[in-house]
Amino acid sequence: MSLQRKQIIMNEISFWKKNKLLPEHYCDFLLALYAQGENNGDEQTENSSKAVLAKKQKTKVILYTIVGLLTAILLASLFVATTAIFIPIILVAIAILSFLYIAIKLVKNKSVMAPLLFVFSALLLLALSFKVWDIYFGDNPLLLIGLIFGNCLLWLFSGLLMKLVYFSISGILGILIIIGYFIFN
Repeated sequence: MSLQRKQIIMNEISFWKKNKLLPEHYCDFLLALYAQGENNGDEQTENSSKAVLAKKQKTKVILYTIVGLLTAILLASLFVATTAIFIPIILVAIAILSFLYIAIKLVKNKSVMAPLLFVFSALLLLALSFKVWDIYFGDNPLLLIGLIFGNCLLWLFSGLLMKLVYFSISGILGILIIIGYFIFN
């Protein structure tokens, strides 16, 4: 058995021992068995536990960075592309749907990635709204305000439905700013 597999198994046994999923003497026996009589089983298990957690943390950071960069690239492509503008629009729409699908799947696991994907989806949808307005209705500023109001309503209802406070607050603030704009102009 490879050293990495032993470390993973020993890490799991230590987890069982700490959380009292098995009696302590069983866990000690299993740890001694997998450590093959080495006295530093607890030390080795703790080190392997730290290594596995560090690797998982590094993977998460890389994943968050990739999703953030993808979002930034898609946002830039919406506003930089002047020819074949439908390609970035289609890519952004696909990304929004993909992010939402993945986020809904991750919500069940209470992953930190789910709220991040919801935020990126909302940001991409807002940018997509601006781009569609710019292409088709650039001479009608009232429609732009309507699109922004629609995005704010979507944020508000999403925040209330999914119990995401930052979406609710963003939606309420956006609606209040739009109402304030109409009152003071």
